[in-house]
Amino acid sequence: MSPSVSVVIPTYNRARRAAAALRSVLAQTDGDFECWVVDDGSTDDTRTVLSAFKDPRLHLVFNGTNQGQHVCRNQAIRASSAPWIAFLDSDDLFLPERLCRLRQACESRPKTGFWFTNAYIHRYGRIIGTLFDPARAIPEGKVPGWYAVGDKHLPYVTTTVMVRREAFEKTGYFRRDLRILEDTELYARMLKDGLEVGAVREPLAVRFLHEGQITRDYWRDYMEALEALHSGSPHAKVEAQIKRELAFEVGEYLWRALKPDQARAFLLEALGEGARRTALYRRTFLPPALLSVGRAGRELYLRLRHHPMLAGPELRGVYRTIAPWL
Repeated sequence: MSPSVSVVIPTYNRARRAAAALRSVLAQTDGDFECWVVDDGSTDDTRTVLSAFKDPRLHLVFNGTNQGQHVCRNQAIRASSAPWIAFLDSDDLFLPERLCRLRQACESRPKTGFWFTNAYIHRYGRIIGTLFDPARAIPEGKVPGWYAVGDKHLPYVTTTVMVRREAFEKTGYFRRDLRILEDTELYARMLKDGLEVGAVREPLAVRFLHEGQITRDYWRDYMEALEALHSGSPHAKVEAQIKRELAFEVGEYLWRALKPDQARAFLLEALGEGARRTALYRRTFLPPALLSVGRAGRELYLRLRHHPMLAGPELRGVYRTIAPWL
């Protein structure tokens, strides 16, 4: 008999974090799942660490060469057997009730095929908030495909997503030519095809933010976001507005990453001469040293403001839960 959910974890050179992610899956209160971990040609001790896990629900795949997480996810989906596919990035964690709560959500709304949950945000060794405000308005049911792009409408990350298998069979899989936002592009196609959306506002995962996620190809990120936007088939006016919003988002990331020259050049290339009249463009002329001080001050504030010793009962419980996995 097939399990209810197939959990898919791609990983590359993250032995310790992948082991923690796997522990969080094996600790689920609802044990009706299988877990596929695909190692994408790691050169560290990922294979040795993962091979030490012994559980009949666990399937390990070790690729000989690095091909990208999109290839790993496609491999696992095709090899898996459950009617639902849940994703977990190897540097994030599930909380124990995640699959149970998602099962309850599916039973309450059987027509919904794309679920995402809230998550705690973990940075600087602290839980500093949640992915989205549980009280915010979130469109559900059938929505335009382009709602998948950005978090203005649907505040998800792939770690918080679970998708009905039939959606892959109808719409297809992750594109091999995309490397950064292949997930967003696929979800845009799925929503455009009529896949209904549901949101669970309870934080049921822990999303870790770290420096390795900041160093990235921002221009490619932007171009792939535009590709995902195109797959979502927005009207021309909507497309122009979202392109502008995406450009500012990438420019802001570069500026916050202490790369004001790159931010300025990016804004000019993405928005043309009109970028010079924007507040973000003008901020890129602030001295990098000043930006560095501001960034360090913000980190110190977050570390102090969200110190575990100041946490309330809910967060203390989360810290206790995840500590043995890390």
